[in-house]
Amino acid sequence: MFIESPALTRFTDQIETAPWFSSLGQTLTLEETDYAKKYINLIGLEAVKISKITSWVEAENLIKAPDWSESWWIAEEQTRKSLTSCTEKKYGRESVLESLTYITSCVSNIVHGAAAISAAQGGMANSGMIRAAAGAATLASHQAALEILANKNTTGPFISKYRLFESGHWPLCLNSKAFYIF
Repeated sequence: MFIESPALTRFTDQIETAPWFSSLGQTLTLEETDYAKKYINLIGLEAVKISKITSWVEAENLIKAPDWSESWWIAEEQTRKSLTSCTEKKYGRESVLESLTYITSCVSNIVHGAAAISAAQGGMANSGMIRAAAGAATLASHQAALEILANKNTTGPFISKYRLFESGHWPLCLNSKAFYIF
């Protein structure tokens, strides 16, 4: 059973109207920079420089690099597990899965096309990169929806990361030097 929630409905509506991948390579606004800093802080990691990626080729090289932060992945996974446990206790596992599956399906249909258009405009023909961009946006939406269902505040780490996608960027990865955003 889909979980009826005004906050989740608003979130789903935002998914349909977001300018996915439309700001790739552009300088972050002050608000977007704040979202990036909040994400790093709220996920429990030490502050690092926010670094802009300016091209699809640069993004591809970065996401293929082996020096991404394992502590970043662990922090996200711990947060996800905690939120999943909270929401499953509140709504039941089946309802949570049905709601998250619905949102994931909605967003994946939208973001794949947006990523393909942006890649074409940026001279990128690698279908793997298009799938990586769409997959990252889908995951961020799933994580943010999970945070909403847990009734966490609207400035949690996953919502902060989602806001970067929603504003047209692609948060790529974090290593010991920087949080890279395309």
